[in-house]
Amino acid sequence: MRRSKCRLMAAICLSSLSAVALLSPCPAQDGMGAEQAQERQEMQNMREEMKDIKSTINDAVGGMSQLKAQQGAPQANVREMHLIAKSAACELLPGVSAECLTYNGKLPGPVIRVAEGDAVRIVLHNQLKTPTSLLFQGLTVPQSVGGLPRKAAGMVLPGQAFAYQFIAKQPGTYWYHPQITQSDQKTEGLSGVLIVEPRSQEKTYDRDIVAAFSDLNAVPASATASGAHYRAVPPGQSGHHYWLMNGKSAPAIPPMELKQGERVRLRAVNAGQQPITLYLSGHHFEVVACNGSDQLEPHTTRDTITLNPSDRYDLEFTANNPGVWSLASELYLQSTDDGKFPGGIACVVRYEQGADSDE
Repeated sequence: MRRSKCRLMAAICLSSLSAVALLSPCPAQDGMGAEQAQERQEMQNMREEMKDIKSTINDAVGGMSQLKAQQGAPQANVREMHLIAKSAACELLPGVSAECLTYNGKLPGPVIRVAEGDAVRIVLHNQLKTPTSLLFQGLTVPQSVGGLPRKAAGMVLPGQAFAYQFIAKQPGTYWYHPQITQSDQKTEGLSGVLIVEPRSQEKTYDRDIVAAFSDLNAVPASATASGAHYRAVPPGQSGHHYWLMNGKSAPAIPPMELKQGERVRLRAVNAGQQPITLYLSGHHFEVVACNGSDQLEPHTTRDTITLNPSDRYDLEFTANNPGVWSLASELYLQSTDDGKFPGGIACVVRYEQGADSDE
């Protein structure tokens, strides 16, 4: 009897404990539920972050796909180039260098060649201390690429990058440089040539030569073991003025080597701040394109031509007069270095050895 009574009491206690357990939530289970909820939230946050990253990565690709779809450009034909805007020391002539603003450490920046109809993606990386931008002068491009720069539309802050995307629809010779809001950077060296080759038109020339002319105002920075070192500054400040062809001042400009009988296309670009009058001695050239347009009829034949700032002329001539000649500015201050010849824009034009030359 006593044993039965004890069993009954134990059963009642167990029932009571079960009831209490059912009526009162278990702290261990509450903690586990909170942890699971937190893990679910963290996973959701990670998914959203990954989605944002993928969206950022795919923005350029998606924008290009849309451009190609609108223009009917081949899906596989995307030309991607990278430009790094940074300060670099550039040798202007032996013993003289200047700290300039450059693309990829070059003065001028690299020549970019694409074909008509190409989908072009040019990624600008800004390693300068100030914001910068890009303008593809003469090309018709979307407003997000060619309009006044702003956030998410071409204004690149220090340490950031931006992908400029467009369809190269217009064959011709163009050039790239910062927008007008950063035009002082152009005067300190930021510029380069962009060429859009026609797809269907047959070439009328054997040799393609790019001649980018510019001027640079520089002040002494320091003296080095190798010579004088200058720093490029905007016009208006006192300093030494250098006239350059492809980033060099005479006599450091490499000679233009010709072969007897070849047809030469000279793409002359004035990336400077003043007009430049060019004379090619011993030859006459044919003006075949002006500022990207080849719709010049009839073509004119000249021995001298004046390029205003931002002008691009495609000039063709036949190498049919062996000897040693010059391509130089007719303006005294532009073809000398403070009156010393050769200096500035003065390039030797000569025929290769073996031709009937005066050498």
